[in-house]
Amino acid sequence: MTSGPGHDRQYPVVDEITGEVVSDPDGFPIGELAAADYLGLADTRSIEELAAGERAWRFGHVIVDEAQDLTPMQWRMVARRARGHSMTIVGDLAQRAAGSASRWTDLLPSELGDVARFDLTTNYRSPSEIADLTSEVLAELAPDLEPPVAIRSSGYEPTEIDVTEVARELPPIVDDALATTAGRVAVIGVDVPDVLVEDARLVVLTPRESKGMEFDWVIVIDPDGIRNEPGGLSLLYVALTRSTERLTILRPR
Repeated sequence: MTSGPGHDRQYPVVDEITGEVVSDPDGFPIGELAAADYLGLADTRSIEELAAGERAWRFGHVIVDEAQDLTPMQWRMVARRARGHSMTIVGDLAQRAAGSASRWTDLLPSELGDVARFDLTTNYRSPSEIADLTSEVLAELAPDLEPPVAIRSSGYEPTEIDVTEVARELPPIVDDALATTAGRVAVIGVDVPDVLVEDARLVVLTPRESKGMEFDWVIVIDPDGIRNEPGGLSLLYVALTRSTERLTILRPR
C-alpha cells in the first residue's frame, strides 16, 4: 500500500535501526494512535475477517448519509465497522433511488436493534414557493410521508416553460439565469443537450447526480422524461428540491 499520489514510500514504515513500526498503512505515526486503534499492520486477513475479529479495527461511531439507498449487503458492511452498532443514520425515503419509498423499519437490518428516530419537520433548503410544488409530488410518491414545512419564501414562483426544441431554447434561458443571479445554476435532466456555455457557476447533472446538492437556481429539463426513468418519481422529487431560490421547468411540447 502506498501513501497516495506523489509519494513512493511504502507503508507500514519500519525503523531500519530498531525494526519497530513507526507509522500505520495510512502514514500516521504510531505514537499518535491510541492503543485501541492499533490495526495489526502485518495482518493479511480480509476486511471481513478483520471486522469480525478485531474490535480495534472498528469505529466507535459511524455516520451514514443518504442511508435510504443502502442495500442489505452495504448495511452488513457498515454494521461490521461500527462498535456496538453505534450509528447516526440520515436519509430521506422520498429520495430512495432503488424501489419505491418504504418504511425505515423495512430498510434497516434487524441486527441494528432499537433505533431512536427523529423526523425533520422543517425545510431549510427550498423556499415555500418551491416546497408547495414538491409537496404535490411527494403526495403522489409517498402519501404516508409528511412534507417538511419551509421556513422562508423567496418571492419567486416556480416557472414552467413549454419549449419546442430544447437544444435551441435552453441556452438563452440559462444565460438569463446566470445574468440574473450571482449564485450557482444547475441544469438537471436525463438528456441535456451539450449546447451550454462554460461557466464556473453552471453545472449540468442527471437527477441521480444531483442528490445531496443545492443551487441558487435550478432548471429542470423534461419532468415527464424523468418520471419515465426507473424510480422516476423519486428522481423528479430530487431534481425539484435542489433549489434554494428559483426553479424553472422546461416541458417539451
